[in-house]
Amino acid sequence: MLTILDALRDKQLLGASPALHDPTTWRPWMTFLACVYGLPIDDPEDLKLFKACTGRSHYSPPPGGFREAVAIVGRQSGKTRVASNIVAYESAFAEATTDGAVYSILCAQDWRSSIRAAFSYLSAAFQASPVLRRSVSRETTDTLDLVNGYRCATYPCRPASIRGLRAKVAVCDEIAYFRSTESGYATDTEMLRALRPCLATTGGKLVVISSPYGASGALWELHRRHFGRDDSPTLVWVASAPTMNPTLSRDYLERMRLDDPEAYRSEVLGEFRAGIAQLLDFEQLDACVVRGRGDLLPIPGSLAHRGFVDPSGGRADAFGLAIAHLTTRGVTVDVARAWPAPFEPSVIVREAASLFKDFGITRISGDRYAGEYNAEAFRAAGIRYEPARLDRSGLYLELLPLVSGRRIELPDNAQLLRELRTLERRTGPSGRDRVDHIRGAHDDLAPIRQ
Repeated sequence: MLTILDALRDKQLLGASPALHDPTTWRPWMTFLACVYGLPIDDPEDLKLFKACTGRSHYSPPPGGFREAVAIVGRQSGKTRVASNIVAYESAFAEATTDGAVYSILCAQDWRSSIRAAFSYLSAAFQASPVLRRSVSRETTDTLDLVNGYRCATYPCRPASIRGLRAKVAVCDEIAYFRSTESGYATDTEMLRALRPCLATTGGKLVVISSPYGASGALWELHRRHFGRDDSPTLVWVASAPTMNPTLSRDYLERMRLDDPEAYRSEVLGEFRAGIAQLLDFEQLDACVVRGRGDLLPIPGSLAHRGFVDPSGGRADAFGLAIAHLTTRGVTVDVARAWPAPFEPSVIVREAASLFKDFGITRISGDRYAGEYNAEAFRAAGIRYEPARLDRSGLYLELLPLVSGRRIELPDNAQLLRELRTLERRTGPSGRDRVDHIRGAHDDLAPIRQ
């Protein structure tokens, strides 16, 4: 029987990929795959690596390998390519099926660039091989149909997208960052719950490959429950990026270490970050939302409204604005609006100023982005602009008691709620709390924090 290691070493099969031209640099990943599939490990160095990365005292995989396997590894280690090759192997070398399409699922982050990258690796594995290329009967932007009846497909991290599928293998790439782009909710745990039934009738494998993040969520729970346990049916493998990819340059690693030591420990060394927590409780946040309510109209003659802006240069981030007023119960957010990039900043300033004047607002506050430029631009439009008294983190932390005490009323704005759900509270080395959005997210409607 052709093993996955045979296929990766064969220059006519998966080994045809230019990225695999030197198999010795992929030896750590070959050892991991040997463990996943329960293949013999004879070399003492490979056995030593197994013990170091799994915390287990001896190698005794179940017949056929582990049904579930987890690799917690730093960035730039080759994770996505390995994930794609697992899917390619499971599909291309499976016995033909005539009982409807059987899927090989590759789940990626719910961002188009991540899904495209994952599928490009998957497609390249077939196109590079003169043998495997002939097994493809049809290719779309996110699926490969094979002549043996199997379908390789990439999916976003939305549980509903894979329900009802029957799969031979399911691989989750970067599960620690699975989050819905529509709602901002983390989807990691629900994705695993949705994937396991897909594999129930085929006996297929579930493989999770990800760099770590905070000490919570599905990846953390898998590590907590299964790492270092000789009797666990789930393999958990933890390693640094240079351990798995010895070709990483020392200059790159040293630059990462000096630029951001906290990120270095997580994204290079493969360690879970300490002191990270979700800022707002989702149930408390939802309780502050007036369902079906959009922006409010100005109250004639009112001088109670306040305005806040989160400016942008117009190239990447949106220009955000919020208007609110005090009530006997707390704060009501009347307007939350964002102008997406690209745009001409002076045009947006005039539009924002006009909206503020409709609410009787002639003085606003905002962050210190671009220094005096914003103050001058709003001054020319008849609005006085003052830098906020607190920085980003301080403003978000002031929002926290308003939400937890249900003393703020929010419009039913999907973008606003999504951005608020991605906020995280991090405790720095000095003990000071810092608040920011997760990697890849935005907080363009953050003006509501004031």
